[in-house]
Amino acid sequence: GASGRCMETPADIEGPFWRPGSPERANLDLYADAGNALSISGRVLDTTCRPIGDATVEVWHGYPTAISVEELTPDADVLYDNASEEMRYRGFTVTEGDGQYSFRTLKPGWYQALGAYRPAHVHFKVWREGVELLTTQMYFLGDPFLKADPWAVEDLAVALDVGSDGIAHAVFDLIIP
Repeated sequence: GASGRCMETPADIEGPFWRPGSPERANLDLYADAGNALSISGRVLDTTCRPIGDATVEVWHGYPTAISVEELTPDADVLYDNASEEMRYRGFTVTEGDGQYSFRTLKPGWYQALGAYRPAHVHFKVWREGVELLTTQMYFLGDPFLKADPWAVEDLAVALDVGSDGIAHAVFDLIIP
């Protein structure tokens, strides 16, 4: 920020679906699945707002859906790719000196955990020199399941700006202590 102080990104649970060995790729929209195009970009910064280059930003999320929240039924729950060699909707990229990263994917759908729907979310890990610095999740403002979710951190919810290209753009800076 202008004050030279960046607030540390809150940690959030890893959850049960992380898999080691994600491929290096920024485009996760590779499978012609139905869903809404999503671009995620941001910077990896320290708490004095300096960019962190050479940081690995890893993401993973559940399958996308073309169903609206009003159409949700239990048989519409999305899954994670926990076994295939394709490692769908998983990948990592490495920041340049300016700390910038970006991914192209499809917005993940909803699924139930402990009998309630989780808000749509994308998981993140940040590594540097083999050391894990942050595990967190990005949520979406306005998601109807955000407030009731026992794991969600509301400060991690971002606005989606749908561009003239029809792609929903999310900006999610990762501030590392």
